[in-house]
Amino acid sequence: MKKLYTIAFVLFIAAAFSFTTKKQVNQNIITATYKGIDDNEYYKFIDESKNEILFYDFDEDLEYNLFEEEYIDIKFSVTWITKELELTDDEGELTGEKIKIKSITALKVIK
Repeated sequence: MKKLYTIAFVLFIAAAFSFTTKKQVNQNIITATYKGIDDNEYYKFIDESKNEILFYDFDEDLEYNLFEEEYIDIKFSVTWITKELELTDDEGELTGEKIKIKSITALKVIK
């Protein structure tokens, strides 16, 4: 009887895991030149086609600090993801409105 319960438990766990969904994180990579922080405090990059790419934030563990002016006009390989951010009102309360932002996860200098 104990063996029957064990088998039933294992099957239950296997079924439970088969219904869980994994959120896939798509990482994107571009090559672009860093142009500094814009008026809205976004990190501004320009790619080879002269397209402007704005990033909302970056991973704290990055080797390069984009607040430093020494990185302006340096070409990087930028790895980034899209995240969803919930907006707040003037008092800091969540509004329920969500936006998608670009977040830098890795930087590598291109020479």
